[in-house]
Amino acid sequence: MKTEIHHIDEVIHQKVRLGIMTILAARRDADFTELKQELTLSDGNLSTHLSLLEKHHYITIQKQFSGRKPQTTIAITEIGKTALKNYLTILRKIIES
Repeated sequence: MKTEIHHIDEVIHQKVRLGIMTILAARRDADFTELKQELTLSDGNLSTHLSLLEKHHYITIQKQFSGRKPQTTIAITEIGKTALKNYLTILRKIIES
């Protein structure tokens, strides 16, 4: 079990980032406002967590305008899907041991 614990992805393991990754895995993408409301976060807090996930290539962030209104769409990447799957596999192994 010790070995498995050392393999936990610390980026995903944090509560907010795990929530973001779970939502995106279920939907493929979501807009910033949806994530903010579902996770009850401030703009700054959500932005900080998204930046870290983007830095690790777990998500992509696309910014565009719908008329004059800015719209930010966040999507999980293949790297992110694999990281989440590996994270869940390690948790399963820890629980079953």
